[in-house]
Amino acid sequence: MERYKIMPEEGIEAIHENTMRIMKEIGVIMPYDHAKETLAAAGCTVEGDLVKFPREVVEAAIQSAPSSYMLHGRDEAKNVPISCERSAYAGPYGSPFVLDLDNGWRRSTMQDFINIVKIVDKCDYIDIQSHISCEPGDVEEKKRPLEMVYQTMRNSAKPLMASIYGYENAMRTIELASIPFGGLEAIKDKPIVASIPCTLTPLSYDPAQLGAIRAYAETGQVQLINSLSIAGMTTPCTLAGLVSVQNAEVLAGITYAQLVNPGCPVVYSASGSNGDMGSGLLSIGSPEDCVVSLINGQLTKKYQIPCRISGALSDSKMLDIQAAYESAMTIVAAQMSGGNFILHSAGIIDTYNCTSYEKIIMDNELLGYLRRIDRGVAFDEEALAFDVIEEVGPQGTFLAEDHTFEHFRDEFYAPTLSERAAYDRWVEQGSQPADVRANKIWKKILADNPDPCIDAALDAEMAAYVKKYNG
Repeated sequence: MERYKIMPEEGIEAIHENTMRIMKEIGVIMPYDHAKETLAAAGCTVEGDLVKFPREVVEAAIQSAPSSYMLHGRDEAKNVPISCERSAYAGPYGSPFVLDLDNGWRRSTMQDFINIVKIVDKCDYIDIQSHISCEPGDVEEKKRPLEMVYQTMRNSAKPLMASIYGYENAMRTIELASIPFGGLEAIKDKPIVASIPCTLTPLSYDPAQLGAIRAYAETGQVQLINSLSIAGMTTPCTLAGLVSVQNAEVLAGITYAQLVNPGCPVVYSASGSNGDMGSGLLSIGSPEDCVVSLINGQLTKKYQIPCRISGALSDSKMLDIQAAYESAMTIVAAQMSGGNFILHSAGIIDTYNCTSYEKIIMDNELLGYLRRIDRGVAFDEEALAFDVIEEVGPQGTFLAEDHTFEHFRDEFYAPTLSERAAYDRWVEQGSQPADVRANKIWKKILADNPDPCIDAALDAEMAAYVKKYNG
């Protein structure tokens, strides 16, 4: 659902037209033989690794992409509808560092990865496990993709994401994830895993990412075809220019995916912001990040393709006030844009470089607030409450009314972290700030869930698959 329009329709149309011109006259570098052959057969012009796209080919691909589908979890109760009309939230993705109050800032390990999977599994408002909750630096790089999928499925029944590192790697992680569902043939019309193959901005792709697009398209799995653009560095500094470049890249990938398997599930995935001209670094906690999210939301409603928007983001290096206000701003912009697959919805600080244990808990609270806001307001006779208003009358109180007891649990959001007690009571309980309370919550989650939550026979089958390829 589109909640806020930052541009007039003629502005969105101008960006679309500029994108079509970029794709036709400038083109996108796509150095992967299967992609070039597939696109050439559809009518694209291929000059070496450069592909130029006729409008009709791109617009046919947009029409081919589905506007809704179900992403399945190992537990059917955890299934997540993906559509243009609702928001789903995924966990942190890609950070090489982690942070918590007890151990401070450090390189992340496989134990951190498992811990975060378990924590996210118990966060009621996070729907989807990411592939790289944090980068397990103590595991050999080539072994990480399978090991991360395996550990995610052992410790969570929620839908998950998997590898984008080339065709073979992607296929293996998809096949591993398919084991509890009956294998690859059983999931071709039942998406159970998502990925996020990325562009090389400006206007190019890496061969491995194109291989991943092919793998997920062939198997009917969800892919967030993604561009991370930096205004003033990898794109023009004007945000309309940034979105035009980004749009061309994403639509090139979507076109390839739809030609491989028409109707395969995709998510239009775009995360753009400005470069900080003082440091030369990407800024993700800026208002420009929010503006780009809002524009992308409008574009994808025009295309009727579900969109990925980045979530609770911050450039802060610690869990401080800056982390709080930047995260609140960016996650609200994601929601207002009509984002449908909101990645990095919890835990991220330091411009994607770090996942904070405590921030996962704090951001989950933010998501709970957004869920309540998104639910809106009923206005039937019971909700309008004329009879109880008449009964209580002027200067009365509604606290003891049956109507209040019948409705307050559904009407009011019950906080999982926020402190609402009287000041004296808060002092009596130790005057604990939010990060300390969050620290206690994630520790309790881990203490209460020491063991994997998967059937032993399935666990053994998946472990054997990992051993076959990882040794």
